[in-house]
Amino acid sequence: MATGGYFAHESSDGSLFWQRIKAFYSASGHSYWSVGENLVWASPDMTAKQAVKIWMNSAPHRANLLSTQWREIGLSAVYSPDAPGDFQDQAATIMTADFGVRR
Repeated sequence: MATGGYFAHESSDGSLFWQRIKAFYSASGHSYWSVGENLVWASPDMTAKQAVKIWMNSAPHRANLLSTQWREIGLSAVYSPDAPGDFQDQAATIMTADFGVRR
């Protein structure tokens, strides 16, 4: 996102986030598979505590954080000093939380 200059659940090629995640978090061999995603960005920086506070103040993001469904989580924080596109060449910190469950 930082290098591509976009901020969205959809990938830069337009595919949905779950399609991107499925390439790394396979449903193979499982009868049930589900994923969720929280995104947030700030300029120039943001702490983990700030990101969680923003997510907790958003009903859908809060639901992801508090769901008892999820069994695995992937976290990412990326800083770019001059992120293009949606970030308007500003310094930006982008945080992602991807949630998953396979049964």
